[in-house]
Amino acid sequence: MNAKKSTFFIGTIIVIAIALLAFFGLGEIKGANKMRFGIDIRGGVEAIFKPVNLDRVPTQQELDSARSVIESRLDAKNILDREVTVDKVEGHIIVRFPWKSDEADFNPEASIAELGETAELTFKDPDGNVLIEGKHIKHSEVARDPNTGEFVVSLSFDSEGAKLFEEATGKLIGKNMGIFMDENIISNPQVQKKISGGEAIINGMENKEEATALSEKINAGALPFSMTTTNHNSISPTLGSGALKTMMEAGLIAFILVCLFMIFFYRLPGVISCIALILQISLQLLALSAPQFTLTLPGIAGIILSIGMAVDANIIISERICEELRKGYSIRKAIQAGYANAFSSVLDGNVTSAIVAVILMIFGSGAMLSFGYTLLTGIFLNFIAAIFTSHKLLDSIVLFKGMDNLKLYGVRKERKTISFYKKRWIAFSVSIGMMVIGLVFSFINGVKLDTQFVGGAILKYTFEGDIDVDTMGNTASNVIDRPTAAQITTDPATGEQKLVLTLAGNNGITPDEQLKLTEAIESEYSNLNINLSESFVVEPYIGQKALNNSIIAIVLSLVLIIAYVWIRFSILSGLSAGVTAVIALAHDIIIVFFIFVLFKIPLNDAYVAVSLTIIGYSINDTIVLYDRIRENKKAQLGLSLGDLVSMSITQTLGRTIKTSVTTTICMTIILVFSILYGITSIKVFSLPMLFGLICGCYSTIFIAGPLWVSWQEFKERRSNGKTLEN
Repeated sequence: MNAKKSTFFIGTIIVIAIALLAFFGLGEIKGANKMRFGIDIRGGVEAIFKPVNLDRVPTQQELDSARSVIESRLDAKNILDREVTVDKVEGHIIVRFPWKSDEADFNPEASIAELGETAELTFKDPDGNVLIEGKHIKHSEVARDPNTGEFVVSLSFDSEGAKLFEEATGKLIGKNMGIFMDENIISNPQVQKKISGGEAIINGMENKEEATALSEKINAGALPFSMTTTNHNSISPTLGSGALKTMMEAGLIAFILVCLFMIFFYRLPGVISCIALILQISLQLLALSAPQFTLTLPGIAGIILSIGMAVDANIIISERICEELRKGYSIRKAIQAGYANAFSSVLDGNVTSAIVAVILMIFGSGAMLSFGYTLLTGIFLNFIAAIFTSHKLLDSIVLFKGMDNLKLYGVRKERKTISFYKKRWIAFSVSIGMMVIGLVFSFINGVKLDTQFVGGAILKYTFEGDIDVDTMGNTASNVIDRPTAAQITTDPATGEQKLVLTLAGNNGITPDEQLKLTEAIESEYSNLNINLSESFVVEPYIGQKALNNSIIAIVLSLVLIIAYVWIRFSILSGLSAGVTAVIALAHDIIIVFFIFVLFKIPLNDAYVAVSLTIIGYSINDTIVLYDRIRENKKAQLGLSLGDLVSMSITQTLGRTIKTSVTTTICMTIILVFSILYGITSIKVFSLPMLFGLICGCYSTIFIAGPLWVSWQEFKERRSNGKTLEN
């Protein structure tokens, strides 16, 4: 008995220790105080890469290839917040990425070195003739020769590279084949035989470190031409210098309010939920800070969603315990039954969200990869914290004297069933009305796309004095009626500062627009001695390939969600349940889109982050409802489908509303802080998110279940009609 009682104290001490480790780190384990924040939060480096020894402007295909290589390198180093865009007129690639977490002196050269060597990889014969280019290598990795035990580098070529390599090795038997980065030889192995099949190894490595270094150089060396950078600057955060502090304050207040909410409604289980929530947040911070994954705005969205799902899991469990106590079970038996009955809801909700996260990590890059990673780790940790840890702690604490009092478990009267299905047409009419209003405003306001999607122009101005970047960005946006972001860059050598205006628009900027903007800025801020110094016409940061991958990822996620629901909820005619769940998701995403249009917010990566969050949140909500419908249907209560669904919605209503309240508390606090501190970028993220969370709750209660019943009744009427005809 004493050993079981001690579980609570041991578990609590472990949670505290993990929380301290997560926030302060230990040795090689970096804590949250050394987390790598994105350029939107902390700022970073801007570097302009130019082709070397190329007597022409690179082709679009070559620039896209170079851009893809640089993005792959950044992904490999967990640098997920970046802007990699192309100035196709000059043939430049502009790269913006964040500082290292421990970088204090802001050394751009050291940061740029993270990108690896921006040289051209080639294989040459002893006379210097190029035999194979690095672009033909699909992959390189370190391996171990099974005969000698030495470390080697294995190479895998594409089909064309395999053919060229076979021809080259056939001619160079007994001779050396040099591997070069530009004119610098990095390896000079001797060809021992003709090699076919597109696979090869490079031996002669002294140790694993040398083999790893060579492999990394080969993987990084597939640029279509050599590149160099002589123009690099430090850049200010896009969210404003106080954004991080503001969001931390907002997050702390939101966490305290959520804990008070949980304790008020669920008493003792609420206290345990707060301890489990601290554990999940701490472990999730470690999952980001230890491998130095860049924390981006979409990453924050992933954390918010996973924490919301953690709160949801605890609410489901607490509600289930209350249900068992109302049946007259003892507290210990109610706890066991509550966790057992809640497991399938938590499992199915988390698996459907995990499907989205995994697909995003497979197809995504940058912001999408950041969101997918934070969400997936959060889902995994949710099971550790909400299912395992909270269960052990609650089992232990009930053994203490006075902890078996019903008043400590927030038991309330059971609700009377509300006829949601009979009133479905009211809800359907409201949704249709919102869609019509959204379409009207789309025609009135138009849909504005930010630079990430349409490209645009970058204008740089020299100035003297101090500039408020938010004010300057709004001024520029009003003058030319285009979404505009403002930043400050600093030349590390001279200390010269420049105002950088990034203007969205797929046609760049006309000379008249440029003149109009420059004159307006110079006139309004004449005391700052502002002068235009540079301009670039750039392509979208989110390129066509990334956009296509995003669409593929989202569509594939929805298809897999339908398949999962089809299999898991076969008792509900799974296919129809899956399709109606996706229709409810589409309803929520369209409403979020209209919110952006209504408030004239340009569509950018914030829209992507909000949409993905709402998909995860809404499907989790709907799956919990489906789980209860499945449970009630198995009980064979003799009710019509409409009454069965109405009863199921009523039974899960408390959980649905309370989960929504906790998540909207978090988002409302962030929104209020962003308005009070004037952080526009956070406001245009949190405002649509707030509406999206409310919409997700609404669609679960009023759309998903009633729509499924309508489908089933339609199928039954068709079936009966065919029977009568026969």
